[in-house]
Amino acid sequence: MKRVLTFLAAAGLLSLPAAATAHPAPGVPRITLGIKLLEAPVERKDDPRASSYIIDHLAPGTTIHRKLEVSNDSGKPLKLQMYAGRAGIHKGRFVYPSDGGRNELARWVTLEPARLTLHPHTRARVRATIRVPRRAPEGERYGVIWAQHRSAPGKHANIAMVQRVGTRVYLDIGPGGEQPSDFRITNLIPSRDRGGLPQLRTQVRNTGARAVDITGKLMLENGPDGLAAGPFTSDQGPTLAPGDTGEITFTLGTSIPKGPWTANVTLRSGLLEHTATGHLSFPDAGDGRPVRAVIASAGSNRLLWAGGAVALVALGLLTLAARRSSRNHTAS
Repeated sequence: MKRVLTFLAAAGLLSLPAAATAHPAPGVPRITLGIKLLEAPVERKDDPRASSYIIDHLAPGTTIHRKLEVSNDSGKPLKLQMYAGRAGIHKGRFVYPSDGGRNELARWVTLEPARLTLHPHTRARVRATIRVPRRAPEGERYGVIWAQHRSAPGKHANIAMVQRVGTRVYLDIGPGGEQPSDFRITNLIPSRDRGGLPQLRTQVRNTGARAVDITGKLMLENGPDGLAAGPFTSDQGPTLAPGDTGEITFTLGTSIPKGPWTANVTLRSGLLEHTATGHLSFPDAGDGRPVRAVIASAGSNRLLWAGGAVALVALGLLTLAARRSSRNHTAS
């Protein structure tokens, strides 16, 4: 039996990440592998999610192409395998198997070239073609386009290392135009973490027909003696499938008084933006009383949906990604 150490980096595990890279654990020779998306439909050019992920609405029978760039920032050549794998959304997280197993969407994806060698400190472009069958049923599907490098076992240890970096795919299938995306802020829950830091947990529900990736900021106003604080950015926000609920957490500093405060929370997903407010105080420990969010403003999705549009815009360095934690696996 030989041990295989697998290092994964999936684009967008954080809200607005940089180009996806994989970094080995301490003691393992450093190899840096990256991937980024280079283009998106022109009607999504202002959508930050579309600069990170392949997002589209397609009619059955449609074929689209997307350009990606893979990079080798290490000092040794890398032999890469390009392939598509399955993914899903579970309990507010975009999830995918560590073995990159395939699903219906992954079988629709062809990558050219499927194998390539990257010399040290070089980059190469890969073309992804997605062909939707004419009889494909309606609905949104999720996947990841992976670039993978597998090292040979070392001389003194029967251990191989696998590095993968990937870009998410959100593909909605159906006739006509795209169904709307939306979400609603429901409750604000003041609390303290185990270390005593004040937190505000914001509950949100996906009320639209497409998945959303939530990010946000918090402002505190009208505090003791007229204090104001912020803006505070969120911890990693949830990815929610249609109908799902989740939470996004803002962790504050030790100097923040208990309150009372007026909390103004602004959440975003792509071009969607909603702001809600609530009056609250932070408890001495644990969770405080939930406060129903009062909608202060609601931005609209400014995209003009056109199913199957083929016009593209170059993204350059706007493609974003993030690092996923290392995992150990055993293989025969």
